[in-house]
Amino acid sequence: MRTLGITVLALGMAAAIAAPAQAQGFRGRGMGTGYMLLSNKSVQEELKLDEGQVAKVTKVVDEVRAKMTEKVADIPDDERREKLPAIARAASDEVKTAVKDVLKPEQSKRLEQVSRQAQGIQAFLTDPEVREKLQLTDDQRSKITQISEDSMAQMREIFQNAGDDRQAAMQNMTALRKESVQKAVDLFSADQKKTWKEMTGEPFDVKFEPWPAN
Repeated sequence: MRTLGITVLALGMAAAIAAPAQAQGFRGRGMGTGYMLLSNKSVQEELKLDEGQVAKVTKVVDEVRAKMTEKVADIPDDERREKLPAIARAASDEVKTAVKDVLKPEQSKRLEQVSRQAQGIQAFLTDPEVREKLQLTDDQRSKITQISEDSMAQMREIFQNAGDDRQAAMQNMTALRKESVQKAVDLFSADQKKTWKEMTGEPFDVKFEPWPAN
């Protein structure tokens, strides 16, 4: 059960509906959302963290993840999808507070941009800051929700059919997540598109490195 908590935060929509046995192959350090991404090597490189920063932020994230997965382990299966986003945000906020004097302002800004990209379409539905700044209409929210549900169904199929080829499954999920985001962005006005671009910066793909299956 503990591995499921980490996986959900890493894979978002798909892992939230995956069974624990299926999820185990996708666990690993550097998975997560928001400031939890600070332990991800590719993100550390993108932020240009020095060795001292890497050591400090990794220690903080590992400690917060340990507490987070304890919470997830106690959540009934039928309640995970509803409660995990709040747990993920709380974990990210805890890390953010702990590393405020470790990261430079420009590093924090870029991390938040990268995190929004990593959230995929869920950023439009669950991220309070994104929702506030984009000011989505009811019609846009309805259509984005449908896009999200369709994407979840496809991700479930990918997850269930992953077998031993976990890397291919993750690549397919990444491509699907990008496709769903683009469908959502296509619904935006010119001003909303400009705001979203400012909130995400230059495109960046977080490289997750799953641990080998036991």
